[in-house]
Amino acid sequence: MQELPINTDTINKSIDIIDESTKETRKELDKISAKGIHKLSQLFWASPLGVKADVYIQERPYKLKKALEEMQAKYDLIPTEYQVEPSSYIALKGVNELNYSLEEDYIKEMFQNLLIADMDSRKQNKVLPAYIEIVKQLSIEDASFLQNFNNAKTTFFGLILVNYDIAPNPIGKELIISKDKIITLKDIVVDNLERLNIIKVYDDKFLTDTQQYDIGFKLIQDKYINPGPFQLGLTYKKALLMITDFGKNFIDICLS
Repeated sequence: MQELPINTDTINKSIDIIDESTKETRKELDKISAKGIHKLSQLFWASPLGVKADVYIQERPYKLKKALEEMQAKYDLIPTEYQVEPSSYIALKGVNELNYSLEEDYIKEMFQNLLIADMDSRKQNKVLPAYIEIVKQLSIEDASFLQNFNNAKTTFFGLILVNYDIAPNPIGKELIISKDKIITLKDIVVDNLERLNIIKVYDDKFLTDTQQYDIGFKLIQDKYINPGPFQLGLTYKKALLMITDFGKNFIDICLS
């Protein structure tokens, strides 16, 4: 069994270099800083946020060691002939971000997968530096949504845009997972993933099996039915949500 070519010593050395640089910068800042800035720093460390940061710093070595053990298990699954050294940029940048994402399981796992893919010759050329920045910009809702694509092994889902007849814009987006399951999508999740070019919504395309939309609409009607004049005006429009080619590769690298 080959040892993972990333270890705590390597990470700690890179962090030490950053810390030393930060200390030197801090010394220079201290010379010119007003007393008010020092007071602000004291208030920060006395605040709940400061306590949280202090606890995180103390727990970081243990959690980092555990994260690397998890990575070792994934690395061991790569056939020996495909195990390669990681690229410098991905390794240094990736482990640094991993180091600060140890409490966010969904982000931690994506960084782990990205780093392992970069040590697999079958995937290494598909690991883009941009993915590091994308992972940092995902919420837990974003990651959970993308996991639906990964679990379903599909590149598109039917999308139901729910309306009241008198309203010009959809009041809700419902994703058809199967004929008996749908999930409600938050606009902010759709907007963020579209912004990152991971998904694309088409309101002029739809599934060939249109019966799925009728079944799905019946499942969600109760959610929107309210007493009053709007109840009879509830309608929907068929749409399609697709994963982009860029998004397919991102999911393959970071979620598989």
